[in-house]
Amino acid sequence: MENRNRKNQLKIYLNDEELALFREKMKMTNSKTMAHFIRKTVLEKEIYVVDLEPFRDLQWLISNATNNINQVAKHVNQTGVVYKSDIETIKKEVDRMSKEVWQIHSLLLNRTKDGDD
Repeated sequence: MENRNRKNQLKIYLNDEELALFREKMKMTNSKTMAHFIRKTVLEKEIYVVDLEPFRDLQWLISNATNNINQVAKHVNQTGVVYKSDIETIKKEVDRMSKEVWQIHSLLLNRTKDGDD
């Protein structure tokens, strides 16, 4: 034991579903042993932390816009009249969504460029 390079043991408990998923992913990496798979996964793979807040904001904007569009459609179906203010409101919401999508796009593009360096 004194001559071993790896002296520390790690023990985990998994339920049946977790164990099946573990083995399935282990097969995908062609790892011969569980220890090799864990070392490979922990030591060689990058871990990404994703901030989902911009997507939540975008989801809220989309939900808000679709609600307004539905209200306008209901009004138009009942009266046959479309108000210019309703169209302007929808245009503003679409512009806000476009800006939010562009910000997310730029953020992801910058992260990709940072990762290439």
